[in-house]
Amino acid sequence: MRAYQPKQRGFTLIELLASITILITLAALLSPTLERFIERSRSIVCAGNLRQIGVAVSLYTQDHNGSFPFINNPERPVYTTPEELPDGQVAQTMMEAFSPYGLTEGTFRCPSDVAKNNYFAKEATSYEWRPWVDGENFLAPKVFTRRGAIALRSASRVRIVMDTDSVHSGRQNTLYADGRVQAY
Repeated sequence: MRAYQPKQRGFTLIELLASITILITLAALLSPTLERFIERSRSIVCAGNLRQIGVAVSLYTQDHNGSFPFINNPERPVYTTPEELPDGQVAQTMMEAFSPYGLTEGTFRCPSDVAKNNYFAKEATSYEWRPWVDGENFLAPKVFTRRGAIALRSASRVRIVMDTDSVHSGRQNTLYADGRVQAY
C-alpha cells in the first residue's frame, strides 16, 4: 500500500516576481545608508592616520627645538625656491621626515582617497603638508610647548596636514599642531 503524499507546490511566477521586487526596493532604500556608513568608516581610518602623523610631528618638534620640518608635497610644493629655506635646510617628503618616528607607508594612505582620486598612487601620500596659520601659509612656524619652545602662534590655530581633496562626503580631515583632527 502506498502512503499518502501531499502534492508539492512551488512558487508561482507572480510570487517570485513580487519577492524580487520587494528585495530590489529594500536594497534601493538601504544603499545610501550603506554608502554613508562605509564613507564614515573610511573617514575614521583617515582621522586615525592623521593622529599618528600628529604624534610623529610632536616627536619631531621636540627633537628640533619646537620647529616643524620643511616638507614639500611632490605635486604641490610648499617651498618653491631654495631662498625660502634657512641655510643648510632641505625640504623632504613626509615619509622621509617621519619614518624615523615609526610611520609606515600605510599611515599616509587615506582609504577614501584611494577609492576616489588616488593621490596616493601619484604622490605616495594621500595627505598634503600645509602649515597654515589663521588662513595664511606660514613656512615653518614655531609653536608653544611645555618645554619652552618659542611661541609664534598658538598650536590650536596652526593647521599642518590635511586631505588632498574633500574626499569624505565633501569634507576634509585636517590635523592641527595641537594634535587634534577636525573635518571641514
